[in-house]
Amino acid sequence: MSAPSPSKPSGMGALDGALIERILAVLAPKKLAPHKRLVPLLSVNKHWHLLARRRLYAAIALKGPWVARPLRRTLESNQELAALVRELVLDTELSAQDAGETADHARIVAACPHLQHLTILGYATAELEAYRTAIASRAELISLNVSEGAGMFTFPQLLAMMSRWPSLEKLILKGVLLPCEGLTAEPPAGPTCAQLKMVKIIDRLDAGQHFTFAAFATLAPALSVLWVQPQHAMPPDLPAALRRWAPTLEALCLLSDAASDPPLDAVLPILPALKHLDTTAALLDPRAVARAPAPLTALTYRVPSVQLPDLAAALARPGALPALKALDVKSALDVKGAPPPAPFPPAATQTLRAGASSHAHVARVDFDLVCKRRRIRLTL
Repeated sequence: MSAPSPSKPSGMGALDGALIERILAVLAPKKLAPHKRLVPLLSVNKHWHLLARRRLYAAIALKGPWVARPLRRTLESNQELAALVRELVLDTELSAQDAGETADHARIVAACPHLQHLTILGYATAELEAYRTAIASRAELISLNVSEGAGMFTFPQLLAMMSRWPSLEKLILKGVLLPCEGLTAEPPAGPTCAQLKMVKIIDRLDAGQHFTFAAFATLAPALSVLWVQPQHAMPPDLPAALRRWAPTLEALCLLSDAASDPPLDAVLPILPALKHLDTTAALLDPRAVARAPAPLTALTYRVPSVQLPDLAAALARPGALPALKALDVKSALDVKGAPPPAPFPPAATQTLRAGASSHAHVARVDFDLVCKRRRIRLTL
């Protein structure tokens, strides 16, 4: 009599690993708080436990110290779990009590050796050295977003950190650069961020921070998307960096109204790959829009109302932006068109408002005619 065959899992427990992964992806997408749906699946059997646990720890979003501390202890005591973490979102509300939470977040980052995507929303300044060290040590970073803080590192420190991230593809920095008086912002010799394609920087970018596009372009020579919004003034070496990025730059967003900023008129014609442009009239005169690169397909333009007719006339010229498919014009009333202060008599107020309204109406008619003839989708 033959021996009985060993029992095999049946039902849900007998499913193939790839099929289980697909089921988990459907049951627990990132947008629907996946941890709440994954935890019950850990108890199906060992096979489901391993697969669900891998997905549970792959992407972690934290908000609140009551979560950060136990997670930090778990990851520091279990290297197997820490090695599963690929994505972290660390959200700290800025307050005097956040130093302990920032310390826990820094240790969580340091505990995850294979971290690829890191988002930091808020942090206290008391534990920045530990935070900087932890971030710099994550050699497998693909994307980094540091926002809503009060300064985390100087520009020279950022350059040194970037040289340790050969796989970095996306970098978002909002209000994180500290003053660095007496320090030089020279890019370190060694590896570059050759994979870095998308950069968004919103900061003061003043002289005290020593930010230079030249040093940035040396470490990131192949950008395809650049967003810069200075709160002070645009660094003067921007045109030189744009020339360096000319072969690869496909989308450019420059938002500034400082009178001292370098104009884009002379740079745009040498950006042959540019397809998307978002800028202001302070950087690009409406009459020079026609000199933008021929491949440009989408234009977002922030312009005072009195200059709208110039923009419409530029687009009506033969051969101007032949590939343009979408035009988004964001126009606010400038000083001349704005309602005057209270001491002005009501009659003068009505006259100025009527003038501004007439400007907008005429510009709207001009844009409608030009865009209809050229089949451009217009948002005004």
